[in-house]
Amino acid sequence: MEQRTQRRTHAAIPLQVRGVDAQGESFEENTEALEVSRRGLSLYTRRALPLHSSLTVVIPGRGPVRPGEGPSDFFASAAVVGVQKEGEMNRVSLRFVGATLSTYTAEIA
Repeated sequence: MEQRTQRRTHAAIPLQVRGVDAQGESFEENTEALEVSRRGLSLYTRRALPLHSSLTVVIPGRGPVRPGEGPSDFFASAAVVGVQKEGEMNRVSLRFVGATLSTYTAEIA
């Protein structure tokens, strides 16, 4: 059984995900994270997304704080590391590539 190295937090954080689905169609979808950790998140989508495909994740207001402007948006590339069919929806697990979400730093080693 796989051990998680990051603590996951249940959250309903609005985000945008962009990429290409299993049918080769480019898409941009506004959704919410179900769970989030520093290194990834899970979400629901109707899109069929192949394992290991690459997506772009944008989380408004969760990026670095800019002096005089406040928090910027968090942008990251992410790989699809899990897909589970739940009714008409797919629960998709994403792992950020080369980025961490600094807002979620409380973790158990």
